[in-house]
Amino acid sequence: MCINCIAVQIGGFSMSGFDDAIVEFDLALNHYLNGDPGAVQDVFSRGEDVTLCNPVGPPCRGREAVVRAAAEPSSHFTGGNLKGVEEVSRFVAPDLGYVVRIERGQAHVDGSSEPIPYALRVTLVLRREGESWKISHRHADPIMAPRPLATAMEQPPA
Repeated sequence: MCINCIAVQIGGFSMSGFDDAIVEFDLALNHYLNGDPGAVQDVFSRGEDVTLCNPVGPPCRGREAVVRAAAEPSSHFTGGNLKGVEEVSRFVAPDLGYVVRIERGQAHVDGSSEPIPYALRVTLVLRREGESWKISHRHADPIMAPRPLATAMEQPPA
């Protein structure tokens, strides 16, 4: 049974709002992969403690920094779409929850003749803000296979 297809009542709160926010984000990714970051930015928290660790830049904190950091990669994408999501784990409490997942998609990058496929290891942390759920943290990276420990310890050139 699809977890996103049902509303589950736990301890007096409904998980359907959390699930709706995840579905909204997934739909927004299709806009993002076509050069429009607005729908993704709408799902992020308005709080100054919002954080983003995207795969092409350093971590950033604060609404303005997250908007900038999210917009830049999107400007390179056209003709893209989210192909699928594999959920690894999730936890949801009344006001806070997370999802660990693999996102797979494709997009033309900087006018490439063919769409370029991608797979990202993603953690989304969401919190309730008023009556809706917003992403308060997103971490995404392309590590999809084991690799030698030394590669994680190498320092990038300054």
